[in-house]
Amino acid sequence: MPYELKVQKVVENRCTNCGRVIRDNPIVVKTCCVNKPWVFCSRECYRQFVVNWTRNQDAAKGGGRLRKAI
Repeated sequence: MPYELKVQKVVENRCTNCGRVIRDNPIVVKTCCVNKPWVFCSRECYRQFVVNWTRNQDAAKGGGRLRKAI
């Protein structure tokens, strides 16, 4: 599961999810599978990322089979 980092200065000034320019305090998150931190402009962008990230992790855990054999 991604965890939030406490960062004072962020190098990136665009949201990783939507690409918007970040003007105020960004949300910086680190995941287990990506060595680079993800930067988000709002809680809504972060929530969308978590939903998609969790869906992708669950699909990978299933062994690549998305449907049950008939």
